[in-house]
Parts: sequence; structure tokens; C-alpha cells
Amino acid sequence: MVAVTAIFGFWLIISGSLAPTDLAVGLLIATILGVWSAGLLWTGDPPVLPLRRWPAFIAYLGRLSVYIVAAATHVGTIVFDPRLPVEPRLIRHRVALRQPLARMVFAQSVTLMPGTVTIDVRGNTFLIHCLDEHSARRILDGELERHIARVFEAGPQP
Repeated sequence: MVAVTAIFGFWLIISGSLAPTDLAVGLLIATILGVWSAGLLWTGDPPVLPLRRWPAFIAYLGRLSVYIVAAATHVGTIVFDPRLPVEPRLIRHRVALRQPLARMVFAQSVTLMPGTVTIDVRGNTFLIHCLDEHSARRILDGELERHIARVFEAGPQP
């Protein structure tokens, strides 16, 4: 249901129309894609985010957007620098996230940020390719992980 809602919301934004036909088509497409993607992502029932955590999730999406824009700006400055100061490196980053969904969101969030890609996950250890030292520090400082923990983990946060 969460996937269908998110896809339908995206449909509303990109279509820019509230015409009944457009709403019906958007709802149909969102339902098909939501059910299909849930079947690919989870072998059992897909995880459900409790309603009380939705404000934190929405805040996280806003924060992730800021991270993505900042990372894209940084990568852009590297690309347009005539010296092209790229110093790629691999880092191993161990997270304290206990929930599989939280770890998956962390891996995907890292990959969404330009300059970093999650290559491998073994338990709580992530192998991440970083474009340069600045990109690596952005992951190693733990801020992204703390934001994800506020949404998906119960109890006190690191």
C-alpha cells in the first residue's frame, strides 16, 4: 500500500492534472507497479511503516533531497575542474542499524547520492565506492545513518 501511495503521489506531481481520466489511469498504473514491485522486493509481506513514523519519514526524504543536491553540486565542481581531482576509494562502513529495511534504505540512499555507490552488503558492513575523500566523509560521519535510524529503528538512537 505504501508503494502504491508513493507511486500515485509521484504520478500526480509529474502529470500535473486532476482530471478524472488522468487520476484513474494514475491509480491503475500505481496499483500495478506497487503490487509488482512489492513482489520483487520482499519474499513475504512487505514491511509496513507505522503511521506515527510517517512525519519522520517525510522529514528524512527532505533531508535526503538536501544530501543529494549537495552531493550533485560537489560532483559537478569536480567534473568542471580542469584538473578533475578524482581520488576514488572503497570504504567499509559498519552501521548500527538493526532492521533489514533500515539497512536497505541506507544502501539505497548512499547509491542515490552522486559520488557514492553501495557495492556490497554483508550483515551490517557496507562496501561503498566513493569518488573522493569528501564523498567518503559524508558517509563516515554517520549523519545519514542517524536520520534513517530515527525513522526505521525503535528505541534510543545512536
